Amino acid sequence: MLRMASTELLLHELVAEAGLPAVTNAVPVTGHGFDHVILLATLADGTRVLLRHRASHPRPLPVVQAQFLADHDVPAPRLLGGNDEATLYEYAPGEMLSTLVAEGRMTSDAWRSLGTAMRRLHAVRFPRKLQGTFGPDGLTLTPADPVAKLHEDLTAAEDYLRTHLPEVVAQLPHAHALIDAHADSLSGPTALLHFDMNPSNIIVGPAETLLIDWGDARVGDPAGEVAALEEHIYLIDRTPQLPDAFYETYGPRLNKVDVWRLCGAVGWYASGDFEEFEQLEPELRAKAHQWRTGLADYLGTRLS
Repeated sequence: MLRMASTELLLHELVAEAGLPAVTNAVPVTGHGFDHVILLATLADGTRVLLRHRASHPRPLPVVQAQFLADHDVPAPRLLGGNDEATLYEYAPGEMLSTLVAEGRMTSDAWRSLGTAMRRLHAVRFPRKLQGTFGPDGLTLTPADPVAKLHEDLTAAEDYLRTHLPEVVAQLPHAHALIDAHADSLSGPTALLHFDMNPSNIIVGPAETLLIDWGDARVGDPAGEVAALEEHIYLIDRTPQLPDAFYETYGPRLNKVDVWRLCGAVGWYASGDFEEFEQLEPELRAKAHQWRTGLADYLGTRLS
């Protein structure tokens, strides 16, 4: 209750600092993740704005990042103001992809809208093997070898898998061979990535689909981001891969998506995230358990 009260006070302060009309109503928004308090506010002129408060993890206001996104036609809400622990954005009308998928309400048009949004994001391209971070103050890029990194990540996961998912360890050589078989395509041009493809960060609206919460953005292989999205959808409803309607607007599904998805599932399962999730409230802990079970099922099928 105290945190919500402080968030509401912060909302009024940031709206005033942004020179916007006064707040007339504010309601909490749930389902967007584990570490934010989010308020949807209506202003005196009827405009709606969204405040994302992350007091436990302060970070610089992403002014440069937001301007870059706007300049490159990336599908993201407009930044209106904020400080190092909260951001104020224009409201993105629509529903979370996670809700639509869970309730079986994603239409072909909605999948095509999502494909268009992802195509716009990944149209921001960089030279091959150039990767790095995209923080609040801009891009920091360095040369990298994605093939070597994928091999390293699989090797690093072996000890954890041997203890927690031993039945897939004997099949890891198959995963290493798959990486080598796609080495050329894995070393291709890179693109701007949102890098947190949790479907709760994707708002499917009546006019367009927008991506929210850009705190983890970076530059890398766009196929890895498609793979991450496929994995998240699978963890909700066990759909093997994104439907054809998505690829109608995004572009063809590349074979290396399968490589990224397999390596991503191994890496996430062995990351230690799920031990940390045990400290969450029961509802969120149940969601984390569902994810872990889904990853184990996928790996058991894919590496068996």
